[in-house]
Amino acid sequence: MDYKKLLCSVMLLGSLSTSTLVVYGETTTDSTSTQESSTVRESSSSSDDLAKKQESMTQETSNLADSKAETTVSSDQTDVNDETEAVDEEEYDAQGNLQFHHPIPFEEFTIEPPAFRAARSAVSTQQAFINQVAPSAKTLASANDLYASVMIAQAIVESGWGGSTLSKAPNYNLFGIKGDYNGQSVTMKTQEFIDGKYVTVNAKFRKYPSYKESLGDNVTVLKKTAFSSGNYYYSGAWKSNTKSYKDATAYLTGKYATAPNYGATLNSVIETYKLTQYDSSTPAPVQTNAMYRLYNPNSGEHFYTANTAERDKIKKAGWHYEGIGWQAPKTGTPVYRLYNPNAGDHHYTQNANEKNHLVKVGWRYEGVSWYSGGSKPLYRLYNPNAKAGAHHYTLLQSERNNLINKGWRNEGIGWYGQ
Repeated sequence: MDYKKLLCSVMLLGSLSTSTLVVYGETTTDSTSTQESSTVRESSSSSDDLAKKQESMTQETSNLADSKAETTVSSDQTDVNDETEAVDEEEYDAQGNLQFHHPIPFEEFTIEPPAFRAARSAVSTQQAFINQVAPSAKTLASANDLYASVMIAQAIVESGWGGSTLSKAPNYNLFGIKGDYNGQSVTMKTQEFIDGKYVTVNAKFRKYPSYKESLGDNVTVLKKTAFSSGNYYYSGAWKSNTKSYKDATAYLTGKYATAPNYGATLNSVIETYKLTQYDSSTPAPVQTNAMYRLYNPNSGEHFYTANTAERDKIKKAGWHYEGIGWQAPKTGTPVYRLYNPNAGDHHYTQNANEKNHLVKVGWRYEGVSWYSGGSKPLYRLYNPNAKAGAHHYTLLQSERNNLINKGWRNEGIGWYGQ
């Protein structure tokens, strides 16, 4: 395997990648006493023309995202002179080792290659990816005698900051593990070194519902892989068997990945992005803003804001105040706010492609409303019959399920809160 371009590719992907709509899923406990009745009333408002227009806009946005994904698939492939099609469905090699796919070669990994020092300055995009995986990684690592710092670094290196096609929706395979997960898999082209040369093969990889399950499956690999009873293959990477994360990364070298500089690669990422902060048993306090939720009984739209003055002004205009919808962190992935002057409603998204597309078709961009981060998903739904307020966002699983039963379309997770 040619390993000379890893960090170059990793850092470039980190600077160019865009946050996707769905990040990782977590089960949430309903703790917000938000009214559900007013939401259901939205479905009674209808306008076929506007509904078709918004459906068309949503479809165009989806097509745009698909086009970007296809481009990423192309960029993930390694150039080869003699490509040979083959089929590789093996989950384990001849020695019984679980098979991994590394879309970006490890050998050329340096923490800051000169060609990409400019790209290195775009830390916000890289930090956004860390914010997406760190909460689950910290919880899982703490409960399973592992280093969250190592797990996050592996996710960064193995997926190229979430930029590889395999790690994006709807696959969410951060670690390139072959096989299937709960019967779910995706077949993709990859490069394998066979009979002295690289060939293109169609390999079956595990497909996960979200990043959380991918991280959890990595924990299973590190904790349960054994070729004889009680002899766990990765036990040398456990916290209880090491003095620091460096012992863990050294142990993984030659076992989890064959590249001789695999441990140094992980160490560089951990040190550069200060990932050891996630190894602490005491969680760092997270500063948040309360997100206020209001309802317009005339248009059926829900509105969300962290600005108390805006909240009070809208209440005076006749909107119903429905309390605090969720807590939004003060830093993280930005969630954009847009206004449709024709329908009179607002839309919120952390997908920059969707934001840009809506601006092109006439929506007004109103800036960053809040930030996404934390473990509680905000569900996004679409009402094909609504005149205004066609999209709704809720922390409540019960409200989401009720709206789906009423004919709303489930569009996954819009962003995350605390």
